[in-house]
Amino acid sequence: MSRRNLLLGLRILAFALVGACVLLFARRLDRDQLLGAFHRADLRLLSLAMLAALPSAALQGLRWSSLVKAVREVPRLTAVAAMYVGQAASALLPMRAGEAVRTELLARSTGLGRAVSLGTVALDHCINALVMFTIAALLPFLSPMPRWFAAAVWIGMAGAVTLALVLLRLARHPEAIGSGRLADIVSRMRWGLVAARNPRAVAQAAGFAALSWAFEIAVAMLALAAFHLPHDVAHAMGVLFGVNLALAIPSPPASLGNFELGAAFALTAFGGPTEQAAAFAIGYHALQLVPSLVMGGVMLSAFRRPMAAPMMPA
Repeated sequence: MSRRNLLLGLRILAFALVGACVLLFARRLDRDQLLGAFHRADLRLLSLAMLAALPSAALQGLRWSSLVKAVREVPRLTAVAAMYVGQAASALLPMRAGEAVRTELLARSTGLGRAVSLGTVALDHCINALVMFTIAALLPFLSPMPRWFAAAVWIGMAGAVTLALVLLRLARHPEAIGSGRLADIVSRMRWGLVAARNPRAVAQAAGFAALSWAFEIAVAMLALAAFHLPHDVAHAMGVLFGVNLALAIPSPPASLGNFELGAAFALTAFGGPTEQAAAFAIGYHALQLVPSLVMGGVMLSAFRRPMAAPMMPA
């Protein structure tokens, strides 16, 4: 119970800090200029950006399916549908609980089991992070960046590489895991990490991750152009990196506050106008949420069938 109370306290503290940062940022805004930025936004470009956001989640699902198929032959549509539903759930539940939803959907529809499915999700996040930080590492070469930004990129890259090495060790040396309840869970999770030993699966996942980020960059560029902000590759990549750093902090449903703070802070780091940055952050978040909710509802029908038989690890 004390551990639960500690975790609850840390979450409340994180929410309070993010809320305080949002309020401090909002106090600096001129209401008339903020409304003016919304009125001047190009709705055609925003609509195009919303349409361009649809393939991104599909590519993320294909990235994940490349790792799942190394564990068991599963239709790629299953992972893609679970990804869409999970993203829709994150828009309605706090703490990015959509990750738990997609894990549960994969476990129920394929019989892999929760621990094995969780292992595939962990590996999926690791590969996605490695690709993201590799792309972000190019930013200082495209545009002048603050030193703290470059430091954050390389610290994140070091963390992603460390995680990748840990997962690879767990996949290669399961006999090194000790005994106990936690060790038993890890032992079952390792079956979801077998793709780490499969170069073809990892290469496919990395390729889909790169394509997904390319679409995300294109969406960010369209949204920036819609709000009449600099919309080159460097600014789009900076926004994406700022958003993903902010999403690492515990957040309320739909990452409200975290998303806007990350996007707006990234733009102001480039020296952009505060009101335009805030308007962009709100509009950019909206065009991400609407496709996720719509496609999540559509893809939910893919799971209206009997649960598959559970997989028994050898």
